[in-house]
Amino acid sequence: MTDIPQKVSRIRARWVVGYENGDHQLFQDGEVVWQGAQILFVGHGYPGEVDDEIEAGNALVGPGFIDLDALGDVDTTVLGFDNQPGWRKGRVVAADWVRRDLYSRDQLDFSKRYAYSQLLRTGITTALPITSILYREWAETFDEYCYAADVAESLGIRAYLGPAFMAGYHVVEADGSITLRLDEAKGLHGLEQAVAFVDRLSARNCATVKGMLAPDRIEGGTPALFNGLSQAVNALRCPTRLHCCQSQLEVNEVASRFAGKSSLEVLEDFSLLNRHMLLPHGQFLGGPQPDSVKISADIARLAASQATLISCPLVSGRHGKYLESFDELREKGVNLALGTDTFPPDMISNMHLGTILSRVVASDSAAASAAGYYRMATLGGAKALGREDLGRLAAGAQADIVLFDLDEPAMGQVFDPITALVINGNGRDVQGVIVAGEKVLWDRQLVKPGFDLDRLHHQAGIQLTELQQTYPERSWQHPEVSEIFRSSFPIRRGKQP
Repeated sequence: MTDIPQKVSRIRARWVVGYENGDHQLFQDGEVVWQGAQILFVGHGYPGEVDDEIEAGNALVGPGFIDLDALGDVDTTVLGFDNQPGWRKGRVVAADWVRRDLYSRDQLDFSKRYAYSQLLRTGITTALPITSILYREWAETFDEYCYAADVAESLGIRAYLGPAFMAGYHVVEADGSITLRLDEAKGLHGLEQAVAFVDRLSARNCATVKGMLAPDRIEGGTPALFNGLSQAVNALRCPTRLHCCQSQLEVNEVASRFAGKSSLEVLEDFSLLNRHMLLPHGQFLGGPQPDSVKISADIARLAASQATLISCPLVSGRHGKYLESFDELREKGVNLALGTDTFPPDMISNMHLGTILSRVVASDSAAASAAGYYRMATLGGAKALGREDLGRLAAGAQADIVLFDLDEPAMGQVFDPITALVINGNGRDVQGVIVAGEKVLWDRQLVKPGFDLDRLHHQAGIQLTELQQTYPERSWQHPEVSEIFRSSFPIRRGKQP
């Protein structure tokens, strides 16, 4: 029996972001041609026949964004934006809280459907989702992520998935001090289940859904867990994301338990600095008492290891801290990529804010550019995953394509398509998304059945409101909800009819 040839499709647009000679190129009045999941041609004047034509008009066609720390949840970090300090408001749980699952299995499953659809609608075609463990009995589970794989495949997003695991977490004691609770056995069991899940996805043999390892945070690890993780990374050679250099609390905790070393020194000691490692957020380099020499030594470790530093500008900016060594990281050749990690999961907003924050921190308006952050959102993520067929539009690459409408009045004047997109656009300007050659979002609507954006939005609001009611039981001194989440201004309620 002869296989039916896959159709050849072409999209034409005012601007196409192609890839040649090691970098993105802008093709004015360009075209992209693909067959099945693979791109055949990018540029001008494709000589062959096509079966399907898309005339995009005044639009920007570019590669899909790669989100290495993708919001995979109904976000709770937004609740802390104007409710600080976080340790008093449930971001570190009370020591007397008996941990339990605050979400039902149905609510956990819904969070995946909601969050993954939000990623696609903002142009993220490859995602490594992350969810909160603050409302869990311990961490994430094998079965939960089997369902997540079903959601990702049915939605059409390209995803790397794995349940988070940890051997410990911080608590707030009655006197307001913060200590660490450890249960190494649970951490090792979580690692075992995570390895089994990666094997399960490998056997599943889905082109768009792959496995990763997702240890939660470095301060939640122990020597035994790090040794086991190192062995797993060497055996599986899959992407492995570990939050480190994220907070002063973490840096101090790591130094106190590991002979005063920086977080990156500890990873190096356990052979966990290598090209498979994806490290958000990189904001506290150099250990507990950093200076220029110690910071430079940590940057040299990153560069030599080929590990990837994941910047998440929006969530970092909301917490008042950003990469203070952006220039040196870039100059020393550290691979830099992007994550969203909060709502909205908008890569364009993160590129814009990242450019601004890099300039502010360096006191230099030339410290970062729209093009540089666009590379981080595409080529940097692809390099992190070891995927030269992602993050670019070129013959042989995957047909992961995003279409932006440049006729949208809010886009302003398009003096340069990339700069205009980064400084004037946002994720709501995404008109169409193609993953592996298939339309998954078109005319701003999800194509796959079972994903209604309005219904998902409505249910997410209900779910977050219900979760807010659980904060008193796990917050320090157990204040009322109204004390944890104060209104921006006094509320005056009218009489109900």
